[in-house]
Amino acid sequence: MKYVIMSVICLTISLMSHAQRISFDRTVVNAGSTLWKKPVTAVFKFTNKDKSPLLIRDVDAGCGCLTPKWTKGALLKGDEGEISITYDAMMLGHFDRYIDVYTNADDKPVRVRMKALVSNVETKTVEELFPYSIDDILLSANNVEFMDVNSGDSARAEIEIFNNGETVYTPMLMHLPSYMTAEYEPSMIAKGRRGKIALTLHSEKLQDLGLNQTSIYLARFSGDKVGSNNEIAVSAVLLPDLHFAEEFARKPNFHISTTELNMGKLGKKTKLIGSVKLSNKGRGVLKLSKIQAFNQAITVQLPKTELQPGEEVKMKVTVDARFLGLSKAQPRVLIITNDPNKPKAVVTVNFEK
Repeated sequence: MKYVIMSVICLTISLMSHAQRISFDRTVVNAGSTLWKKPVTAVFKFTNKDKSPLLIRDVDAGCGCLTPKWTKGALLKGDEGEISITYDAMMLGHFDRYIDVYTNADDKPVRVRMKALVSNVETKTVEELFPYSIDDILLSANNVEFMDVNSGDSARAEIEIFNNGETVYTPMLMHLPSYMTAEYEPSMIAKGRRGKIALTLHSEKLQDLGLNQTSIYLARFSGDKVGSNNEIAVSAVLLPDLHFAEEFARKPNFHISTTELNMGKLGKKTKLIGSVKLSNKGRGVLKLSKIQAFNQAITVQLPKTELQPGEEVKMKVTVDARFLGLSKAQPRVLIITNDPNKPKAVVTVNFEK
């Protein structure tokens, strides 16, 4: 009887000494798609589930195309670590390989598995292609810009859409302005399929030169209402046709000191103030016919809008923290001039919050 008890105790001790102390959150990792010669990495996270310290002695990838790295040193019970395996992606096609992980818990390795796909064609996820969402409808963009449209011309822009819902979706835009038309392709989008909205700007119906801004709204269902959650911002910059005007026999020459205005860090400040120099280096009078901000948080001050030859002024630009977030447009300032060679300039306003 004592012999049997002692045998059971010895067997239990033997099993405990060979118990697997390493526990992976997953043993198969698909690193996804990558381009040829663009390395990709799979990360395997693990935890020591035993009272005894855990040490990874070696990781045998079995291929020179793989470079393993792992958490060094002993891990106590409950400690976490990770193993990263980087594939050099030097061969096209599907990649699938087992990697042996040797620990101080057992002479036999624990196996993990890495998968990947190497292609010579760039692939992106749905989230990367459609980063903006209006409920179950994903969009490639949540704002549309028609830049540098000459008076009398038409311009076209597209928004790609993806139906991430469970039912067929019929795209429809609400509050389209009179100077814009929309086409939907296809008119009905099945679950998991994509489509697009083509917008056409008819500049002859625009009343004002310079920046024209409005909002349109994507209907999610029949009878949907407009709101900030389904808003798409639209801006159009209409330029005058100056090249054949007789009044420009003596042409102005518009110069701007910079089109990238760096304002620094906002932090706890309520306002940031910067300036840009505008000058006329031509022979005719320079007229600054439009000075407009794309974003509501930006205001602009200018002492005068007509510059004689050789004259220079400073344009004051202010960022007001109170109005940040009210507009989806980038912080920029548009300047429309009568210089036939440079009828427009856009100043990008950069700052840190």
